[in-house]
Amino acid sequence: MIRQWRGALLVAALGGASLLPALPARAQTGLDPSFRLEVATDHRRRGLSWSDGKAAVEGNVTLDLSRSLEIGLGATSLRQSRRHGGADAGLDLGARYRRDLGPWMLSLGATGHVFPGAAGLDYVEGDGSLSYDIGPARFHLGASYAPPQDSIGGDNLYLSLAADMGVPGTPLSIYGHIGRSSGRVEDAIRAARLRPQGRYWDHAVGLDYVMGRLATGLRYSGTSIGAVDPEGPYIDRHVGERVVWSLRVAL
Repeated sequence: MIRQWRGALLVAALGGASLLPALPARAQTGLDPSFRLEVATDHRRRGLSWSDGKAAVEGNVTLDLSRSLEIGLGATSLRQSRRHGGADAGLDLGARYRRDLGPWMLSLGATGHVFPGAAGLDYVEGDGSLSYDIGPARFHLGASYAPPQDSIGGDNLYLSLAADMGVPGTPLSIYGHIGRSSGRVEDAIRAARLRPQGRYWDHAVGLDYVMGRLATGLRYSGTSIGAVDPEGPYIDRHVGERVVWSLRVAL
């Protein structure tokens, strides 16, 4: 219980810290919502399937409170994934602060992951990233940390390096990333939700065809995780080496 409160306090602290410098600009910019809907043959995060290896629908709404601060809500169909206790859906509730630092863009955020119907499996994490533009390419250095929580069997640290680029003169964009998950294990059964076999690497490359607000693409993802024994309440076999097709629209 104490660990769950620590996580909740982390969200409140990061969200509050982000809000303070952003409030004066709110009156100038007003509220500016945006929406995104995506259909994919699998919903994957950090090389792991969150939808039991099946097709999934994801929707997101983002509300700009100022030039620097935004809040968001996302919902994803999880197809009764064992990874999240058989939940049919997952919700992501978060706040994010962005600031230009010369050629760099700083982003700080906090997100609560909620799994309705799966008791005791919700968790929170904070994240930060630095992005740098070079011509049509953008590079991202990121870190996410979920503090100790019973729902994930310890804590979880994720470090990543990513890049994306629009191909000049074409409607194509390319993307790639590499990441590493690690952390302390206090409950091996629940730690296997986010880190099967302890710590691991993941990687992905993708190609999108962008047509205004509509985009379709293919993405290959894989991990360093070996064959997974399906025994255990939160373990599934979908841990990488998959090509995913997606179609998304942004409004």
